[in-house]
Amino acid sequence: LGQSFSDMCADNFLSETPSPNRKLKAVLFQIDCGATTGFNSHVAIMPINNSLSNEPQGFFENRSFFAADTDHGKAPIGEGGGPEVQLNWVSDTKLEIQYHEFARVFQADKTSKGVSIVYHPFH
Repeated sequence: LGQSFSDMCADNFLSETPSPNRKLKAVLFQIDCGATTGFNSHVAIMPINNSLSNEPQGFFENRSFFAADTDHGKAPIGEGGGPEVQLNWVSDTKLEIQYHEFARVFQADKTSKGVSIVYHPFH
């Protein structure tokens, strides 16, 4: 009863894509807050040697730069139950994110950790 909403949530790792120079990685994950919330896809950039297990609790809730869901099933389901998201490093400082055009995007920042991010919906 005394737990906050964020204490009941867990970051679930789905996949990671290293940058060409292998200093950073883009991490695809979900924030799971139980049966009352839908599946989602989030992306964050972090140092290559970090992992979900050694990050402080709630790290991704505060640092993801992309977040989307399937908009009640309008977008096809991808890895982990959220919408499909594809990550591609164009260079050490540029990341391309592709997601289904019917995904409902909640957050899509243009930069994160010194990396510029470009978005391309697909169908």
